[in-house]
Parts: sequence; C-alpha cells; structure tokens
Amino acid sequence: MRSEIRLVHTADSHIGYKQYHSEIRRQDFLNAFSSVINDSIEMNVDAVIHAGDLFDTRNPTLDDILDTIAILSKLKSADIPFLAIVGNHESKQNSQWLDLFENMGIAVRLGTEPYRIDGVSIYGIDNISRSKISSFDYSLFNAQEESDYNIIVMHQLMKPFSFGEWDCREVIDSLPFNVDAILLGDYHIHDKTMVGDAWVTYSGSTERNSASEKERRSYNIVKISDSGIDISRRHIPTREFAFIPVNISGVSDIYEDIFGKIDEHNLKDRVVFVDIHGETSVPVSYTDIEEHLRNRGALVSRVRDMRIAGNRPDNLSISVSFSDPDEAVKKEINRMHLTSAGLLIDEIVRDLNIPKSRVDAESEERIASMMETMDFKQMDFDNEQTYSDNLNAGSEQSEESTQVRKSLIESEVDMVTAQSDDEPETETSKEQSSGKVTDPDRPEQGRHSSLKQHNLGDFL
Repeated sequence: MRSEIRLVHTADSHIGYKQYHSEIRRQDFLNAFSSVINDSIEMNVDAVIHAGDLFDTRNPTLDDILDTIAILSKLKSADIPFLAIVGNHESKQNSQWLDLFENMGIAVRLGTEPYRIDGVSIYGIDNISRSKISSFDYSLFNAQEESDYNIIVMHQLMKPFSFGEWDCREVIDSLPFNVDAILLGDYHIHDKTMVGDAWVTYSGSTERNSASEKERRSYNIVKISDSGIDISRRHIPTREFAFIPVNISGVSDIYEDIFGKIDEHNLKDRVVFVDIHGETSVPVSYTDIEEHLRNRGALVSRVRDMRIAGNRPDNLSISVSFSDPDEAVKKEINRMHLTSAGLLIDEIVRDLNIPKSRVDAESEERIASMMETMDFKQMDFDNEQTYSDNLNAGSEQSEESTQVRKSLIESEVDMVTAQSDDEPETETSKEQSSGKVTDPDRPEQGRHSSLKQHNLGDFL
C-alpha cells in the first residue's frame, strides 16, 4: 500500500429537496453537494464515498438528474472514482439511479465484491428495512483476497449510537474479514466512535434538512496509512439559519419589542425562525412578524410559538413540528413504508403542478407504465410471507399506516381497491389473489391485458 490514501466520506445530500417550497433552497442542496465534489478535486483525493440518499426522492426531476450528472462528470474528469450505496429516500424497487450513473461510467455501486484502492478494500450495504436486518446474509461477501484495511459503507441507524436499529458489533463479528471502519449515512448529525478496533462514523448531511439541524454541515476526510486510519472533519459553506428568541412580558408595545429584537440581526438571504416565549395570554399576529422578516430580506420566515409547547400537558406527546411542515410530511411518509406505487401516488397527489382534475388519469397512466416494467412471475402470491414482503418492501405496517394508505389510494385512484390485512378475505379477493379473472365484462385484449391476472389493489 502506498504511503497514504485519502478518501472523502459524505452522505445525505438530498438533491432535489425543495425545502420550504423554495426553489432557492433546492439549489442550495445541489450547491452543497457540488462544494464537496469541488473540495475533493482540489485535494486530489483517491475516491469520494457517498453513504446514501444522494437524491431526496425516488423520482427526481430531470433537472436534478442532469445537474447531478454534470457534477459527477467533473469528478470523472479528475480521475476520482465516486463510490456509493443506495439510501432509503432514493431506493427504487428494481434498478436504481446509481445503476444508471454506473452504466455511464461516472459512479461505482458498492456491494459484496470489494472495490480496491491499493491495499484497501471497500464494500457497501444498501439501506434495508428494519424487519430484514435479522435475516441479512453476511456470507454473500467475497473476501478471497487479503487486504491491509477493510471498510464497510452503510445507510442505517446503527448502535452503539442511542438511536440505532442495527448493531455495529454484529456487523463486525459476522463479516468474513476484519473491519477497520464503518462509514455511515442516514443520521444527519456528524458523530464518531470506536467499536473494538474499528472506527464508526456519520459524516452528517451536506445541507440542513430541518430547523433541528443547527450545527454546521460537514463531511469526513479519511486518511489511511501504515500507522492506521485517521478521520477528520471539514465544514461546508451553506446558507445560514437564524434563530431569534423573543420574550413577551406584556401587551403594551408588543410588536415594537419583537421587531426591535429582530432588527438586531442581519437577516439578508437567511432562513429565519422567531421563537416566541413569555406571557401566554398575549395574542400575537404571526403574519405581521413574517412580513417584517421578509421586509428585512429573509429568504424564509417562520414563527414558532414556544408558549404553546411550554404549556401543554405533561402526558401529551407532540411529534410534529408545524414550523417545519415539509420535514414533518417527509418523516410521516417514511414511517408509513409505502410501496413504490404508493409513493408514486403520494407524489402525484401533492404535486402542485398537477391539477386536481388530472390526478386520477395521471395516477393510472404512471402506475400502468411502472407495471409494464415489472416481472410478476417473480412474485409468489401464494406464499403469505413472500407476498407480504412484495407488498410492503419488507417493512412492518401499523394498522394506522395501513388505513391511511388505503384511504389515500381509494380516494385518488378509482381503479384501485386496497384491502387492509385485518379485513376478512372474501371469495372475490381469493380469486383475485390467486390470479383468476371472474369479471365476464373485462376485456381480454388491450395494452395491459398481460397483467390482468393480478389485482392492482393487492399489489399496492
């Protein structure tokens, strides 16, 4: 192995995220990722490792795809490989966007076969659902050639961090080779620890995905030499967020006090949050405050009334921050573990560019196009466990999320009839799930006649 190998470790770029419905914020996420790539070229590193969620959605826009290709092409021109895995936000049912970039020669999808840089072998594990962690097959990894150092790249919430779902110790003990470092994505805050002799680190996201991510954004620089592995951190220049606390003590001159506090700060082109504390009986106009923030040049203005949160009953749990609704929606959709078709319908329903009168037709057309690419022969509809995995992509569904998904599909797509797992199976549903067509009026010919033997509602 040469004297020193340098790698950039980054993750959670979420390209395409139009945060706060702002096109400028969408560009901010792209700029942050571009900044990491530009730094990597300037430092002439040996590789850039991306630990998942390059895109914010499974269906990025054409602009997002073309912009990403342009950035990765610069890395390719500098002869620096882009090594990546698939995160939960961008994961599709079959082929991934990362496969497209690999076919174009501008990326490498990490997996069970090692990518070697001199004496360093780098492996990858795409994001998998929590229900499939216990059955993960470690024997798939190829470790025939010895390496000086072995690195695993993952996109998961990991123990020993307090929020972990998958234990790093299990990964280290189960793989057929020594693990020297685990480079992680999914958690948006930078963190680093040791598990045995192996480094375990999150690089953090490249842009702030919510107001709770207050610390500066960053990525990791991993240096590997005969003396071991050293992991340092470099910050990324991103748009500033301003948090202005305001305390209300009385009714008189309330707005003079609030505006005076706001005017103490430079708000030009910043994302600004005004947090109101103090007397709960004093009414406040959020609209007036947000208008004042915009007049002061704020790019995004939000008012958070902390008096409401501070006076709720102790036994009341509030998990949604309405000061950051986009992030709340993203987390809730993620929690529901929708299938690819369900996620597609969600995107159509919430797309402001699609008129409500076109939702039904748009949903039918796009789902039909998606189904044309699917191989139903690989789906075992008679095997309850396999069938459940096909429906839910291996994710455990709560009764509440199943009902929410059922209501969404039934209300927006008349052609779909989705039954929850708790409903009794009727003779009709038995025939549909077994592939029998009982409707004598159903046409046997047509564009999608080859798919008629399977019930679309069951698939969703």
